[in-house]
Amino acid sequence: MTSKEIFTVGSEDFEVIITELKQSELKFYTKNPRVYSILNINGNEPTQEEIEDYMCNQEHVKQLKTSIQSNGGLIEPLIVRGGDNTVLEGNSRLAAYRLLNSKDPVKWGKVKCKVFPADLKEETIFRLLGQLHLIGKKDWEPFEQANYLYRRYKETKLPIESMAKELGLTKNKAKKMIEVIEFMKEHNDLEKKRWSYYEEYIKNASIKKYRDTSPEIDTVIAEQIKTGKIKEASDIRKLGEVAKVGDRQSKKIMKKVIAGSLDVYEAHQEIEASGKLDDIAKKIHKFKKLINDDTFIQQVINSENDIMGILYDIKKISKRLDVIKKDLEDNC
Repeated sequence: MTSKEIFTVGSEDFEVIITELKQSELKFYTKNPRVYSILNINGNEPTQEEIEDYMCNQEHVKQLKTSIQSNGGLIEPLIVRGGDNTVLEGNSRLAAYRLLNSKDPVKWGKVKCKVFPADLKEETIFRLLGQLHLIGKKDWEPFEQANYLYRRYKETKLPIESMAKELGLTKNKAKKMIEVIEFMKEHNDLEKKRWSYYEEYIKNASIKKYRDTSPEIDTVIAEQIKTGKIKEASDIRKLGEVAKVGDRQSKKIMKKVIAGSLDVYEAHQEIEASGKLDDIAKKIHKFKKLINDDTFIQQVINSENDIMGILYDIKKISKRLDVIKKDLEDNC
């Protein structure tokens, strides 16, 4: 049975045909993020056979097969581009049908589809998949989402802001996603399971200060990520903690990291041993930075506070510090 409905993509309405098609005549979408970064490593577009073989061996496809079989068919139709019968959305479901068809070609020979016009533009396909997977059900992994966004950015040269607006993302979110993929490509690592490591590294503001002044740190950390020397993505934050301290000792430690003579864990242990990661140590360090600031006195003079009152408090602090200093020296 065939019917029609209106499907909205962005601000465009399309009349789509809902019908059953022979699954054997359908094609996988070669730019599907779930396979593109895996099978496109050498720069060649993957063949239909390569995609089917890869997809049919994925655990989530095997689970889908069981679910579809239990339900007696698809609940959600495939989205197909007419003309060449490319499955733009639902490649995992198509693979599951191929598995089912191999056992019972009569029952699973046809699959429910929503067929779009054959002249569907690339920008419409991008917007459609973005609506579904970047701001909709989000079943693509973060690496797959970012890689798709990155390819769109490179292929069209559209401003990131325009692309982000199309998808309902913030400009900063889209920019960061592209930045992480660019970093991974630059360091020859497109292993999606390591996406979160690179994301932690790129977004850390304290580390970025060192990346700006000593860009060689990027190669050092990327190598530690690739070789598994950094065991968890969250461990990148340990390096951020070292960088954040910002005193002479932490700068020396960071220099050793950049030189490759200390790894993330060794660097963190050194700064931790100094006590500067403890809350009390951080508070003291923050206080020291405040009063050592060259503009501190001028800030006090220019403030609307009672200067004599501030001077009184400083005298009290000074006396208290003498007592603290003596007690600490006695306990050393």
